[in-house]
Amino acid sequence: MIENPTRHKMNEAYHFISIMKNTFEDDDIFSYNLSAFLSAARSITFYMQKKYKHRDGFPAWYCLQQIKMDKELELKYLNKARSEDVHREPVKIGATRERIITGKARIVPAKEPETDVEILEKNELTYTPQKQISPKTVRRFFVDFKDTDVMEFCENQMLKYKILVAECEQKFLNNTGIVRN
Repeated sequence: MIENPTRHKMNEAYHFISIMKNTFEDDDIFSYNLSAFLSAARSITFYMQKKYKHRDGFPAWYCLQQIKMDKELELKYLNKARSEDVHREPVKIGATRERIITGKARIVPAKEPETDVEILEKNELTYTPQKQISPKTVRRFFVDFKDTDVMEFCENQMLKYKILVAECEQKFLNNTGIVRN
């Protein structure tokens, strides 16, 4: 039995961040886990409200928290992204990839006597590709939110939720995990 659904939902969101880190290179699997993260993260406050709504002081405390959260552009985007992902289409994300190409180059001065290489004018560079390495994903970003880095965004939102949940538990939960009356 899950004693603290709010914390359980928060841990679920962290779980999806972990999977996103481990599947960073795979576009589809990363997208699936981003979708799951958005749903889990957005549900943290819903679970919190359900668990504590009848506790003395919670409605007033939570109302103040909602006012603060409504001013947070990133939390607003989190809600928008979750709604878009659940009801319309996957959230648009882009990827920055880098590709490493190795090769040999030789610079031949224009006045050098002919050898086994073609004489080039004006010290032009010759290049022969030796090996191409598949592109590596180095960054993922939200297309519709100021090109914000996806991983940084997710981790920043979880830090906000972690603080919120800790404060809520401190005010409305006793040391044994039992909800205070």
